[in-house]
Amino acid sequence: MSAILEKYVPKEAISLMIKWLNENRIHLRISQSRKTKLGDFRPGLNNKTHRISVNGDLNPFHFLITFTHEVAHAVIWDKYQRKVNPHGQEWKNCYSEMLEIMMQQVNFPHELIEELEIHINAPKASSCSDPRLYKALKKYDKYSKGVFLEDLQEGDLFVLNENRVFKKGKKRRTRYECIDLDKKRLYLVSGHAEVRLVTA
Repeated sequence: MSAILEKYVPKEAISLMIKWLNENRIHLRISQSRKTKLGDFRPGLNNKTHRISVNGDLNPFHFLITFTHEVAHAVIWDKYQRKVNPHGQEWKNCYSEMLEIMMQQVNFPHELIEELEIHINAPKASSCSDPRLYKALKKYDKYSKGVFLEDLQEGDLFVLNENRVFKKGKKRRTRYECIDLDKKRLYLVSGHAEVRLVTA
């Protein structure tokens, strides 16, 4: 397991990760990239092994945070099973404590430490739901896909999903009204969606 994990995370994290996997009877699967989720947890019913998965295309720091998120689900399942909400206060407390332990073990960049300290005080159901942390983590991706939609000007044209061209419109809370120029349809797109600016 150590040799496999070395491909995805900093070496200093591996002993703690293996400890958590063994203590909580978890099987880790490293998945291909998934557009809808970064990781997931499946409880081991009838005393069977829990299963978690983490996308293998995440950068090392994003992988660790997602891994910790999913392990916290296993810990809470063993204590409460279906008696509490999956991302309720019990999970938030557990996840925050585990993240603090991981931060003591791993040499995170200073910028990420600042964002993680904020995140720990009010953890979200996903790192994608925490725009500041998500943007900070994306800086460590090996292959950046472009810029964040929220950083473009209203009226700018951009490409999303490889070949669809949109025009950025007004902001509605955390999303922007964007017109698909080909289909002439309006969509609401997250401000921290990665897009490619269309230049003349």
